[in-house]
Amino acid sequence: MSNCKKCSQIFEVSDDDRKFYEKIDISEPSLCPNCRMQRRFMFRNFFNLYHRKCDLTGKQILSMYDGNAPFPVFDMHEWWGDKWNPLDFGKDVDFNRPVFEQLKELHNNVPRMSIVNQQCENTDYCNLSYSSRNCYLVFGNVFNEDCCYGHIIWQSKNCFDCLYTYRSEYCYECIDCVQCYNLAFSQSSENSSDSKFLVDCTGCRNCFGCVGLKNKEYHIFNKSYKKEEYEAKIKEFNSGDINLIQVAKKRVQELIGKHIVKHFHGINCENVTGDYLYNCKNTFDSYDAKNCEDIRYCATAESFSNSYDCNYSPNTSEWSYNNVAITGYQIKNCHNCTGNCGNLDYCDNCYSCRDCFGCVSLKNKQFCIFNKQYSKEEYSKLRDQVIKYMKQTNEWGEFFPSELSPFAYNETMAMEYFPLEKEQVISQGYRWKLEDKKDYQEQTYEIPDDIAEVEDDIAKEILVCEECRKNYKITPQELAFYREHNLPIPRNCFFCRHKKRMALKNPRNLWSRKCDKCQSDIQTTYSPDRPEKVYCEPCYLSDV
Repeated sequence: MSNCKKCSQIFEVSDDDRKFYEKIDISEPSLCPNCRMQRRFMFRNFFNLYHRKCDLTGKQILSMYDGNAPFPVFDMHEWWGDKWNPLDFGKDVDFNRPVFEQLKELHNNVPRMSIVNQQCENTDYCNLSYSSRNCYLVFGNVFNEDCCYGHIIWQSKNCFDCLYTYRSEYCYECIDCVQCYNLAFSQSSENSSDSKFLVDCTGCRNCFGCVGLKNKEYHIFNKSYKKEEYEAKIKEFNSGDINLIQVAKKRVQELIGKHIVKHFHGINCENVTGDYLYNCKNTFDSYDAKNCEDIRYCATAESFSNSYDCNYSPNTSEWSYNNVAITGYQIKNCHNCTGNCGNLDYCDNCYSCRDCFGCVSLKNKQFCIFNKQYSKEEYSKLRDQVIKYMKQTNEWGEFFPSELSPFAYNETMAMEYFPLEKEQVISQGYRWKLEDKKDYQEQTYEIPDDIAEVEDDIAKEILVCEECRKNYKITPQELAFYREHNLPIPRNCFFCRHKKRMALKNPRNLWSRKCDKCQSDIQTTYSPDRPEKVYCEPCYLSDV
């Protein structure tokens, strides 16, 4: 057992953990898993975009960095161009100063990409996107097409207002859904289609307002109907009327707690703890993981193996530790290093690089330290010296300290998963960004309750969010989607809709409790005060 040097909580370092740390030559962590994750999340700004000038061309751009960023910010197309060379910012290693102090100087000088949209088309208003096209305001946008308003949408098409949705199509207001088609207002459902208002359903078709069903069809509020009866009743429900939508949501909430749930969401798993795990083996304390094996303390990761403490990584990686958004092998303490990188330490925003240490904004480079080029032999010798020095200064194994983050605490995902008040943020030495004062317009347009009564001119109107009172608009693409699927116009801005969706997710926290049937020990994200009956997987499969 160890004591976290930040929160003082006791946390476990198991024998298997130590074997992993020895294998990758990393020091044992001084922070508990939550504090490690919090520090990583302070480097991840998905949602806050600003208008500013490109420091290379002077043109107006959209950027995740505001105008006060200490480093130059380039338009993403210019950043990928050949008008500048990141090696021009190279530094020698000074063995009389802490490495993190030297890294801060490098981070504050090397140009950054305004937004990260890699191999994308027509996704200028998205951030942290990969291989996607025709998407708008999707943050964490991976292999998608024609999607709008979402967070962590991967391998999907025509999905609007979704959160943590994978390999799905024509979905609306869906949370934690996998391989679904034509689903709306649903949560924690898999392989389901042509349905609305599902919760914890698997393999369901043509269902409405159902909770906890498996492989069912023609059900309404968990009651079975003949096909003709079902179709007649569904035809009576006008899903385009916002008032009826609210009635249906309330009715579904009344069903929650009356059904059996498995202690975790997911399928085809062996020896796992966490939640929303699919095709995983030996995966512990992890969340939203797909096709992973031998990992721990990871979240939002796909095809990972032999890795600890990694987040927001949509592609293959192995033998990696303490990273945010990486792909490749043997990557340690790095942020946003993709394109099948390898053997990287303490690198930030590097792409398709190998054998680099402490570098920023490199592309297709090898044998670099602090953005300075070396021969293979020089690199190997100097890297060993730097690691030895960092072990002496107790820096080796730690993620970048918070003062290297280019963002204020309340701009980042740390605020979403580890919310703090302004006074708490400042007292802990983090930055807090004051909200820009802006005069918002009053809404003069009255939104019809029924989508059938909405005219084309709504796309020209300025609307006011009923929650935060900020302005938002309805795009023509969005209006066409609502009409096609008979859905009402939302009354809140995207960011307030996102907050409501996040509030519906189970927390990333494991409680120890007993299976409500066999009394075996289980770990689950369902807290003991929840109304659901929580079964271990064998009991759940035998009863449902």
